[in-house]
Amino acid sequence: MRIVFVNLHGNEFLVKTLNKYIFKQSVAIKHKYILDYLLSRDDIEICSFINHRGLSLSYSTRNRFLQSFRFLEHRIALKKNGIPLNKIKVLKSEDEIKHDDLIILYQLFGPQLDFKQRPDAFIALSQLHFTVSQAKVMEKLDPDLMYNESDMQKRFIAFNEYFGWFHKQYLVIPFVFADRFKVKKPFNERQNKAVSVGTVTYPDYLIKYYGHNCLQPARKQVYDNAKELTPWVDCFNSDYLEDVKDSKYSVNDNKLVRIFKRLHDKFFVGHQKKYYSFDMVEKFNDYKMCIVGEEIIGLPGIGFVEGMACGCAYIGQTIGYYEDYGLKEGVHYIGYDGSLDDLKAKISYYQQPEHQKELETIAKNGCEYVRSHFNGKAAAESLLNNLLDAQQRWLDSHPIDGN
Repeated sequence: MRIVFVNLHGNEFLVKTLNKYIFKQSVAIKHKYILDYLLSRDDIEICSFINHRGLSLSYSTRNRFLQSFRFLEHRIALKKNGIPLNKIKVLKSEDEIKHDDLIILYQLFGPQLDFKQRPDAFIALSQLHFTVSQAKVMEKLDPDLMYNESDMQKRFIAFNEYFGWFHKQYLVIPFVFADRFKVKKPFNERQNKAVSVGTVTYPDYLIKYYGHNCLQPARKQVYDNAKELTPWVDCFNSDYLEDVKDSKYSVNDNKLVRIFKRLHDKFFVGHQKKYYSFDMVEKFNDYKMCIVGEEIIGLPGIGFVEGMACGCAYIGQTIGYYEDYGLKEGVHYIGYDGSLDDLKAKISYYQQPEHQKELETIAKNGCEYVRSHFNGKAAAESLLNNLLDAQQRWLDSHPIDGN
C-alpha cells in the first residue's frame, strides 16, 4: 500500500519545515499524528512527490536554479524531524505515481496542487485551515474526497459558491489534542467558573457573507464583555487587531524595508506575546469549565478538545458542531444558545453547590470521550480506514484501461 504526499518536507501540518527551524519559530504541527501513525505501519510505503515547486523556502519562485535545491531541502528537513530517509520514498516525476496510490493533498499549500495533468489515482484533499483561494485549481484537479475537522460542505454558507462542482464524499475528522494536555488537578480543587481562550481574527472575505469580518464572534463577545462576565468567566482571549495595532508596518514602506521588518518580527518580536506567555495546560487545569468560541464559518476551535482532555466541562453553542463528532449536549458538554444571558445562566446554574456533581459528571464524560476518540492513534487509524474504503470504491469504478 502506497500513500503519496506532495512536497512532504514543506508541509507544516505534517513536519516542522526548514524555514521554521531557520527562523526559530514554534509551530503546532497539527497533523503530525497522521504521519507518525503511517510511519508506524510496516505495510505502508510513504512517498513524497517533489514537484517543480518543491522548494518550500521559496514556494513562489519558479527559478530552476533555486528549485534545484528542493531535494536537498527534503533531505535536511527529514533529518531535522528525525525521520530516516529510507522511510520516505522520493518521487521525482508524475509518471511515478501509480493508479492504486492514495494521494493526500493539503489545500492551504497551493504548490502541492500544481500537476501537469491530473494523476490517474485516488485523491483525498484536506481543507485544514479552510480557504477559498485555491477553489479554481481544486476544481481542475477534481479530488475524489475532501476532509476537514468540520463538514464545510454543510456548515459554510458560501461553500457552493466556490466548490459547487464538488458532490463527492466530505469526511469529518476530529481535532486531536497534544500529549501535554492532561488532567493534572482534581476537579474539586479548581476555580468554580469558566476560562475563555482563543484568538479573535478578521479575514476580509467574510464581509461579503456575514456583513463583518470577525471569524470568531463568540470569542469577541466574551473579550468585549470581559468585565461584565467576571463572576462567571475569566477571559484570556487575544484580539489579533489589538495585538498588532502598534505594528511598525506602513503602506509607504518599500519592498526592502518590509522584508527587513518581517525578518525582525520573526527573530525578535512575534505577535501575541501575552497570549502565548501562559501555559494553556495549567490554565485549563485551574478551572472547572472552559469556553473556546466557535468560528462563524462552521468550525469549533481545537481548544475545545484540549480543554476537555484536561478535565474541563466544555461550554459550546448548540448549533450541531459537536454532534458531528459524536458528542451529546448535557452528557459530554454544556450547551448554550450563543447569547451572553444564556452563557451566564448556564454557568451560574453549574456553579451552585447542588449542581456540582452534575457538572463533574459532564466534565468526566467529556474527558473520557475525547481521550479515547480524539487521540492521535485512534483518529489517524479512523481516517486511514475511511480513506482506504473510499479509495477501494474508486478503484472498483475506475479499472485500468477500462478492464
